[in-house]
Amino acid sequence: MIVDTSFVLDVIDDIDAAVTKEREIEAAGVPLVIPSTTVLELYIGVGKVANTPAERQRVGAVLDSYPVVDMTPSIARRAGRLLGKRLANTSNGDGPGLGKGDAAIAATALERDEPVLAADTHFDTIPDVTVEMYR
Repeated sequence: MIVDTSFVLDVIDDIDAAVTKEREIEAAGVPLVIPSTTVLELYIGVGKVANTPAERQRVGAVLDSYPVVDMTPSIARRAGRLLGKRLANTSNGDGPGLGKGDAAIAATALERDEPVLAADTHFDTIPDVTVEMYR
């Protein structure tokens, strides 16, 4: 199962819904993996707001507990197509409703044929992406 950045942030912040879901999934034997894009997004946050070594270590410890899925050329192409189609289908001035990071996470899920574990519904608008909500 592909984890969205929102899930990792909630685990880092010890949000009960995320920690409980993590335990349920692990007990079921379903592997959780982190797309490399999520690593990027998290370390942007580390650079921006992690003011103490303890905060930085907490992020590193959570990331170290999951395998990372690299962005392959195939995933990058798929993410680009997803975002390009969104841009082509928007009116002037409207955004695509999907950022580059989320496009890459969705493409990773599609490439691996796995659901995305997320706290928000924006992945619901992407065809063929299955989303598992935890709150």
